[in-house]
Parts: sequence; structure tokens; C-alpha cells
Amino acid sequence: MEDFSAISAFVRVVEAKSFASAAAQLGMTPSGVSRAVSRLEEHLGVRLLFRSTRALRLTDDGASFYTRCKEILADLTEATEALGYSHRKPTGKLRVGMSVSVGRAAIIPLLSEFEKRYPDIRLELMMCDYPYDLNEEGVDCAIRMGELEDSSLIARKIGYFRNVLLASPEYLQKYGAPSSLDDLKNHRCINYVYPNGRPRQWQFDTSSGRIEVDVNAHMLINDGESVIQAAVAGLGIIQAPHVLAACMLDLGKLEPVMTDTVSTGKNVWIVYPQKKHLSARVQAFIEWSRELFERPFESVCQMAPAPVVDALRPVRELPAPQRRTQ
Repeated sequence: MEDFSAISAFVRVVEAKSFASAAAQLGMTPSGVSRAVSRLEEHLGVRLLFRSTRALRLTDDGASFYTRCKEILADLTEATEALGYSHRKPTGKLRVGMSVSVGRAAIIPLLSEFEKRYPDIRLELMMCDYPYDLNEEGVDCAIRMGELEDSSLIARKIGYFRNVLLASPEYLQKYGAPSSLDDLKNHRCINYVYPNGRPRQWQFDTSSGRIEVDVNAHMLINDGESVIQAAVAGLGIIQAPHVLAACMLDLGKLEPVMTDTVSTGKNVWIVYPQKKHLSARVQAFIEWSRELFERPFESVCQMAPAPVVDALRPVRELPAPQRRTQ
């Protein structure tokens, strides 16, 4: 095949769910898009789409081919944009999504560095803790944690959080520090509770491997920052991502406990829509974020480096829930 135009047309038809919508996005006529897909089917010798007056449906061969084509086009786009990035000056508004806790603890304290490097970018942060559709909300890219499901979004792993046990100096002076997981049962623990009422399991890396423990906490809190504040107040021992507690560690208001059980926590990703052209400002934020999460922080609770291999894969867009009024 001489070029990717027919493949691009096929992928756009599948994602737009109609020839007319795909044609509008590609600047072509619906008949032109239809002919391009037909030529592709003829070249491959298989039918990719079942066409009807009401809807389009992928054949089994078409579904398999679509998955591969989407990955290939994404790789091609990434390569093209990376090649031309150095010749473009990042300017304009950049809308970035992230959770409230990550924004406050990890991103905002260091944004002056980003502004100094890219003074012509006007940054707008969308900080919220509910899942949302990037395209629907007009978000250029977002920082997300944990395992991501498949979709049209592109996800780039930039690091991971480490879970550490923490307590205030006052608590440790009064009750002492636990010396083992069994000893931890004799201490007052504070734990995060999910919206569904399920307490978070604590993770530990031991000589026998990773284990997860149901903690008999004497206090449950449904807000991560409040969990940290409760520990600062001397109310008990917590397990928290290192980056969220780094400030309190630096200030001496929290101290690490049982550091030999520190566990690798959630993966950290930059996700962004798969677009024909990735803007220079999005590229700039992706590169800056990667550097941020690879940086060895001065704090005793250091940011763990990202893996050497740049994991790049599509992820599923989570459905945006109905908005709640206060």
C-alpha cells in the first residue's frame, strides 16, 4: 500500500460510527471515504465493515484489523510529533486534569519551574477526584494513577508512587515505633475508606514478596489529605503515597516507620486523546511531568523513578458521572 490514507479513513469511520461524520473530520466527501474503505477491503481481500442504512458494524476481521491500525497510527503520530517538536514554540492555553491530592502535593509546588521553562503557556488545572471524559471536558491531558482500561486515549507511564508507613514524632514518643507487621496490630492505625465503604488494604514488600493486609484501624477517613493531617495530629500510624506526605516529612511533622516494608504503589500515567497533531504545549507538559516523576527528591520519602521502557498503550475513557449540585 502506497500510503496510510485508506487506513486512516477506515479508523476514522469506525471511531465516528458513520461515513458522513468521518468525512467531515477528514475534509472529504462521504463517497470519497466510502471508496477509500472499499479500496482497502479490495486490497486486503476481506470485508472490514457490514454496511446498512441504519448503522455500521465491524466484521471479525475488521475488528482485529482496526485494533492493529489504531496502534500503528498512534505510533506514527508519536514519531512525527517527536521529530517536529523541537521546531515549535509551546504557546497558548493548556488544560490539564489531575486529582486534588496529586495536584496540591506533587504538581503545584513545582509549577514555577514549568512556567519559567514555558512562559508562553497559559496553564489551566482541572483538579477533581471523579472520573471524566477528557474530550467532553475539553482537557488536553491528565495525570492518572493505577491500572487503566483500554480505550482511544493514549497513556504514557511516567512513574509510580511508593507507599510508606508514617507517624508523628509525638505519637512515636508516646507509643514507640512498630518493629514488625505483627507488632503493627498493637498500634493505633488510621486508614482511608473508599466511597463504597471498603477500607483500603495496606501493601508491604517483604522478603517473601508483596502482601496486602486488612488493617484493624481505630479511625477511618474518606479523604486522603485528612488521613495525613490526622497522622500529623498524633492520632495514629498511616500508610500513604510518599509524594502526598513529602511536605510533612520535610517539615519534620511526620517520620517514616518500618522503611524495610516500603511498597511500590500505583503507577502514574499521563493520558491524552489520540489526535492527528499533538500540540507543542501538550508535548511540553508530558516531558516536564516525566522529568518531575523521575527526579530523586531531597525528602526522605523519595519519588521512585519511572521504568526505563516507555510504556505506551491505549486506555479506555471512563464514563463521566452525572454532576452533583452542592
